[in-house]
Amino acid sequence: MDFVGAIKAGFKNYVNFRGTATLPEYWYWVLFTFLVSLVISFDPTGTLGVVFAFGTLLPSLGVLVRRLRDAGFSWLWILTPIPGLIPFINGLIVLFTELYNRGIDGSIWDGTQSSINAFVTELLAIPEITYALGLILISLLYFLFTSLLVNIIFPTRKSKSFEDGNKRVAPKNP
Repeated sequence: MDFVGAIKAGFKNYVNFRGTATLPEYWYWVLFTFLVSLVISFDPTGTLGVVFAFGTLLPSLGVLVRRLRDAGFSWLWILTPIPGLIPFINGLIVLFTELYNRGIDGSIWDGTQSSINAFVTELLAIPEITYALGLILISLLYFLFTSLLVNIIFPTRKSKSFEDGNKRVAPKNP
């Protein structure tokens, strides 16, 4: 499959979560979305980026699900980053609650580098804030790892046929 064919297939099968997608189809789709996102990132309003993101959400999910099926994985792997939201949201709540309770706002420093460094040092001395930042960091690392696994590592696996043990595709000669 060529570049233009992969883009056509992505939009044509945008709600098709059955079947398979070949390696070139998936990676040409990823390249297409990356290049278009790069070009429209120069839009000062950001409207084009939002429209493009919503316009390619279902096609991107469809291509990923079909590629995972072709490589012998379940579509449920797409959901693995979701548990990382729990500590992330918890960390944000703790962080903003502590900042609000302590009355910390942007008017504390005068904008010089030394006052900002002192402010950050003072914040990091508060155990609740370091706990919240730790939760946020751990959840972001978890999200990064699982996204890397599902979006890059699994789709690079070669296609598995029914005869190779992939029960998610139809046999060639029934």
